[in-house]
Amino acid sequence: MPGSACSSSGSSSGAASGGERLSYDRVASTAKQLTGTSACPFGLDPAAALKAAGAERAVTPAASGGDPAAQGSVAPGRPAQAWPSGLPTPSGRPSAPAVPPNASVVCNFTASGAPMEIDLVAVSEGEVAVNLALPQIATLGNLRADEVMAFSKDEPGIGQTRVTPGRGTAAVARVAVAGKGDLVLVVSQGSTVTKADPALAGESLRKIAEALAAQLRP
Repeated sequence: MPGSACSSSGSSSGAASGGERLSYDRVASTAKQLTGTSACPFGLDPAAALKAAGAERAVTPAASGGDPAAQGSVAPGRPAQAWPSGLPTPSGRPSAPAVPPNASVVCNFTASGAPMEIDLVAVSEGEVAVNLALPQIATLGNLRADEVMAFSKDEPGIGQTRVTPGRGTAAVARVAVAGKGDLVLVVSQGSTVTKADPALAGESLRKIAEALAAQLRP
């Protein structure tokens, strides 16, 4: 079923041949260097991933919303902050939690004309990448509030992949990193899709995410 949440058998470790893994610093430095003509980095090959998942398509890098096919960003993070005045304070949380330094890389492509997107989110601290990426996951998966809550309670562990609830148009793989940090890979049909392609959703999309995560190399 497209809306099911499935875990992988552990093939999302992201270790290329030789056991190499990406580090947070590597993702951040690459994100700073991406230009409008850059190819999707880290060995990511969407065409090969779709073929491995049994969803072979003609793949073409594609700009999206005026942005280049591959782009990156780096954020310095911020310390814990007091909640804005006038807003209710969550129980047991006297301040908004700190956000560690983080970096993201986005690759847009079409699969036989269907728009798709790969998002890599790397964080300098462990165990926080999924939470940090959750707003983006919710947007890419077109999730309702209750579906966001359900996904957050069953987020993938390292080496696992989950499909978002509902239409299953986003899949999230949590990838092992070199050294300290955390890394997630999200592949989706994009936030603007109005009609999901069932051949690129659900279990098929989970397999695509696994294949992409397995390709990752420094």
